[in-house]
Amino acid sequence: MRNLVKLLSLCLMLVPALAFSHGAPRIQVVEEITINAEPEKVWDAIKNFDSLHTWHPAITATAAKGGNDKGATRTLTLENGGTIDEELKKFDVEKMTVMYAVTGMSAAGEVDDDGHPHEVPVVPVSKYKAWLTVAATDGGSKVTWKGKFFRAYHGKHEPPVELNDKTAKSAITGIYKSGLENLKTQLEK
Repeated sequence: MRNLVKLLSLCLMLVPALAFSHGAPRIQVVEEITINAEPEKVWDAIKNFDSLHTWHPAITATAAKGGNDKGATRTLTLENGGTIDEELKKFDVEKMTVMYAVTGMSAAGEVDDDGHPHEVPVVPVSKYKAWLTVAATDGGSKVTWKGKFFRAYHGKHEPPVELNDKTAKSAITGIYKSGLENLKTQLEK
């Protein structure tokens, strides 16, 4: 019995160390909007991997290769001139869902990381993947944009504000909300 208590005590002391040993936690953002339009009409507006610039106000151009086939790629150009490279991972017409991942980004600048420069990407996230889904709902469609990612900072110190979890989550939330709100405005005209 005494050995069991010692073992349990040791395990409880190791839990915090194990939690921090994996680095920063994965962050998830989910934004939804209801659009007063048929699901097929909404799906037609968002389904093409090369058309994000037609409904998202922060994207000025989309250069894509591969259509809507798994493995297709696109480079998004942002209002500020920054770029984001993405790859299509899943395209399901029946479920009206698209899944993609970021494969690269341009830099927006640098911050000091304890005396060392650290690059700040145009969107302060890493290992980003997202799903965009359309579903029928009463009176129209529900569009869900869900992303999972990590902050852009992987250093040994406390992350600079520009690269911390809160900034990463805020950036993705803003991107999703502005895109979904603009899509709603376009489709409910």
